[in-house]
Amino acid sequence: MRVIRTFVPNSLQNYNHLVVCEHSQATAAVDPYDADHLLTLAEDQGLRITDIWITHEHGDHIRHLDELKAKTGARVRAPSSCQGRFQADQWLADGDELTLGHSTAQFWASPGHTPGHGVFYLTEPEPALICGDTLFNAGVGNTRSGDTDTLFHSIEQLRQRAHPETRIYPGHDYLPTNLAFTLSILPGHPPAEAMKAISDQQTPDTRLTTTLADEADINLFFRLEDDTLSQALNDKGFSTDTRQDRFTALRQLRDQW
Repeated sequence: MRVIRTFVPNSLQNYNHLVVCEHSQATAAVDPYDADHLLTLAEDQGLRITDIWITHEHGDHIRHLDELKAKTGARVRAPSSCQGRFQADQWLADGDELTLGHSTAQFWASPGHTPGHGVFYLTEPEPALICGDTLFNAGVGNTRSGDTDTLFHSIEQLRQRAHPETRIYPGHDYLPTNLAFTLSILPGHPPAEAMKAISDQQTPDTRLTTTLADEADINLFFRLEDDTLSQALNDKGFSTDTRQDRFTALRQLRDQW
C-alpha cells in the first residue's frame, strides 16, 4: 500500500493521509480534518475514497468525518473505545485486520494519548505506521486526555511489534519543535542537530519522514537507556530509577517546554 501524506492548511498543524491499495486503487482517508482538501487530493491522484480510518476521537482528527462520509459513502473504521462519540461501520479491537481493496493492514491498540487510541500498520511495499497522536517524529503524544504510564507501555509495545525500518506517519507536523526539545535536553546531540538542520530548510509539505531506526537516534523517549539523558534528568530533579520514570520525566518536561 502507498501512503500519501498531506499537510492540511488552516489546521492545528495536522497531517492527513491517504492509504492506497495499488492493486485496486481503493483508498482510505485517515483522520479527516478537511473533507474538500482530501477529496481534491484524491481526485488529483485519480483515486476514490472508499474507506475512512480513525485513530482516536479528538476533534481535530474527526472534524470532517461526517462530511467526508456523506460525500463518498466510505466505510468508517474506528477504535471500539470511540463508540458513543460518532458512528462507524466497524469498531476495531487490537490485532484486527483491515482489508482495503486487495491489500490488508493491521489495527493496533495504542492507548495513552487517549484511553482507546489506535494505529494502523502496513507491511507492503515497505512497513509504515499511521500513528495519529501516539508517536511523532522525534516525540510522543501528550497525555492530557489519557495516561502517561499507559502511553509508556504502548510505545514500548510498538517498538517490539513494528519492523525497525517502519516509516512513521504521525498526525501533526511537530518535527522541528520536537528536535528543538531533544537539543534542549541533550545539547549538541549530533543526530538531532543534523536532522534539525535539514528540517529547518523544509516546509510542512516537504518535511522529511523518519523510521523507527531513526527515532532511536533522535527521539528522547526512545533513548531511555542513555546515561547522558539519565544524568540530565537527574540534574533537573527527576527520579530516573526505571525506564518508566525517565519516560514520565520527559513527558512532564515536554508539557512545560
